[in-house]
Amino acid sequence: MEYLLYIFRFLYRIRFWVIIGSALVTLAVIYATRNITRTYTVESTVFTGEQSGYSLEGELLGRTIKAGNNTVDNFINIILAETTLKRVSYRLYARNMIHGDLNRDNEYITAADYREIYNRTVNRPDGQALLALIDKTSEDKTVENMLKYEKPDKSNFIYGLFYWNHPHYSYGALKKIQVLRKGSSDLLTIRYSSNDPGIAYNTIDILMKEFVNEYKDIRYGETDKVIEYFRSELARIGHELRMAEDSLTQYNTEKGIINYYDETKEIAAINKEFELREQDVLLAYSSSLIMKQELEKQMDSNTKQLLNNISFVNKLKEASELTGKISEMESFNKENSNITALSQYKNQLNKTTKELSSITDRYVENKQSKEGIAKSNIVSQWLEQTLALEKAKASLNVVKKSKEELKEKYAFFAPVGSTIKRRERGINFTEQNYLSLLKSYNDALMRKKNLEMTSATLKVLNPPAYPIQPEPHGRKNIVLMSLLGSIAFIVGLFLIIELLDRTLRDKIRTERLTGSKLLASFPKESKKYTKYRTACLLIATKYLSSAVFKYFTHKKERLPYIVNFLSIEKQNGKTFIADQLATYWQNLGLKVKVINWEADFNINSSQYMLAKSINELYSLNEEDIVLVEYPNMENYNVSNALLQEANVNLLVLRADRSWKETNNILYQKLKNQVGKTPLFTLLNYAERDVLETYTGMLPPYTRFRKLGYRIRQLGLTENSDLI
Repeated sequence: MEYLLYIFRFLYRIRFWVIIGSALVTLAVIYATRNITRTYTVESTVFTGEQSGYSLEGELLGRTIKAGNNTVDNFINIILAETTLKRVSYRLYARNMIHGDLNRDNEYITAADYREIYNRTVNRPDGQALLALIDKTSEDKTVENMLKYEKPDKSNFIYGLFYWNHPHYSYGALKKIQVLRKGSSDLLTIRYSSNDPGIAYNTIDILMKEFVNEYKDIRYGETDKVIEYFRSELARIGHELRMAEDSLTQYNTEKGIINYYDETKEIAAINKEFELREQDVLLAYSSSLIMKQELEKQMDSNTKQLLNNISFVNKLKEASELTGKISEMESFNKENSNITALSQYKNQLNKTTKELSSITDRYVENKQSKEGIAKSNIVSQWLEQTLALEKAKASLNVVKKSKEELKEKYAFFAPVGSTIKRRERGINFTEQNYLSLLKSYNDALMRKKNLEMTSATLKVLNPPAYPIQPEPHGRKNIVLMSLLGSIAFIVGLFLIIELLDRTLRDKIRTERLTGSKLLASFPKESKKYTKYRTACLLIATKYLSSAVFKYFTHKKERLPYIVNFLSIEKQNGKTFIADQLATYWQNLGLKVKVINWEADFNINSSQYMLAKSINELYSLNEEDIVLVEYPNMENYNVSNALLQEANVNLLVLRADRSWKETNNILYQKLKNQVGKTPLFTLLNYAERDVLETYTGMLPPYTRFRKLGYRIRQLGLTENSDLI
């Protein structure tokens, strides 16, 4: 309760500072906001469709919460991106410069704002060049001219238009655009406020178009680059594939290869046929040779002369040649054989065979051999075996010749085969690569089509509307906040001072800073209550008398009641308080003596320094009470005996002085000196409300002061008639 009263008194004490200070601040704010700028707010809603849209396959996109939030963040970042806002700034400037009017407001910009930006433009050294950028017939052409004129230089007006601090076209102004998501839906709300309704409306209008274009450029840009990459790679690899195939075709043409694999199979089949044919020919040759040799053994000398007959030899040779030709034509050139020539060769062979038979018949003398075999049969068989042997020789030569030719073909086809396989592997690898790229290319095209479907859902659901009414300016709130803020500042400032200030001032602060018990207080002089000073001093003296009297419980031997008046610093008012108390007691009929250190004893003598009792300093004369005033303890000392001899020690302090560290040290020393003798502090030069803490309400007792006293004491429901 005591601290609650303290806080209330603190606020009551600074009431005029709070009232006057907050009033001045509030009036200043009212004056400063007399022409407060009105703001116009424009909103637009965009439906993204990223979370609930359909893909090309007709299925819901079905993104996770995290993916959906990431997509929404991407939308917001695209809208508030510096590049997006820069294009908005340039297009807004172009639109205002094309449609603005110096004398009349329109739906694009007010006349005042247009005059400001127009004058800012033309008053530059390059003002005419800047005006030349404005194409009144085309906003797009104007923006294109601005982009060509722009350079990253602080002196470039177009570049600086976005990076300066212009209230409408700068990055700092445009980044105040708010983008909010409506719950967890696919809707985004874009809001912007400006002091110009046309600026606010056109900013959002341009931003919506730039956002959609920027989003499509980003989404399609990635896919278009991928598609272009795959298209170029397909063209390159397709060209390589055609070149490899053409090279293989040319190589086959040069080598005379129609179908390498079929031809090699045919050669292998021919080789196998040759091997079987060779075995058959060798068998026939061996058989004919043995039969011939056996028949020659059975021939007589006359018959053997046949082998030396020139005609027979020539005819035999002719028959052998015909047999070889016929054998070659019948064995290996069946498809391409000339039937007429083969028939002629066979006829000639028959003719020659008959001629050989006629020749052999002339050499047969006896009809039978020794073994009883007809000689004509032996010669016929011999001739037959001779012809068969010649035929076998011819066939064997043909087979050997064909095998040599086959070896040449193997030597030809072996490197051709490896080359063809290597080139076919290269073609196959290139073809697989081409097919893989083709699939990726088709996937990229499908992705683009899918993006076109999803991007088609990006739609401005609620286009911006031109604002007619400005937003409530909130001037009342500003004034109210300034009032509350000034009050809080003033109270806070004084509170800091209150916490840091070490001035004694009142009971709570004195007891907190000194750690002592405050017994009573005396008021300071007040011009307002001068005529009531005597009455107030009397009330304060009465209270002090009552507070001191309860410590007059017993007298020491041959000594009156002793009250010591002490001080740490000089001029604290000890003499004044002692005289007031002595006068009051004397008026009550008590014998009171005031002993003053300046008049009654020498503080610089050894007698004072070593005194054990007040009797050694002054001769008492049967006084009831002795009030002893000692010098300030800051410069002089008081013996322990003199302090402990008293009934009570009063340390007089001034309310308007601070409690220093040296004071605290001297006070602790004093506490040790007094021992068990009561030691209290007495606050002089205190405010009236401090004195009223002890004495109650002081005069004058007017109705207004009674009300104030009741409020200070928190007597909120007290009966006023009792005061």
